[in-house]
Amino acid sequence: MSEAPRPISFGGAGDVDMYPAETNAAVAGIADAGKVIGAAWAAAAPAIAADEAVVGTGLDELSAGFRERYNRIKPQLEKVAQEAEHNFQAMGANGNKIVLLYMELTRQQADRLRRLE
Repeated sequence: MSEAPRPISFGGAGDVDMYPAETNAAVAGIADAGKVIGAAWAAAAPAIAADEAVVGTGLDELSAGFRERYNRIKPQLEKVAQEAEHNFQAMGANGNKIVLLYMELTRQQADRLRRLE
């Protein structure tokens, strides 16, 4: 049976209202999601381009309508897909920084409370 997560405790003078290890693991998962998206896009982009070259404007009225709308937003979709890995990694890094800042502020608050005792 795994051990229950433990919050940080500073001797009762102040507690962190998060589980730092678990939070860091969660934000690492966010960063890793970017790698998955990046790899999926790297694999899919050439296949999409090849299929687009074959299909052209579409096979019927419905697909032609889709292609018209898709082609308008295609550059934006490609930009989002290409930047996803970097953006998710940045979110993960920011999450880790937030945990560290939160812990440091809690330490400072605990020290201030101890000085009042």
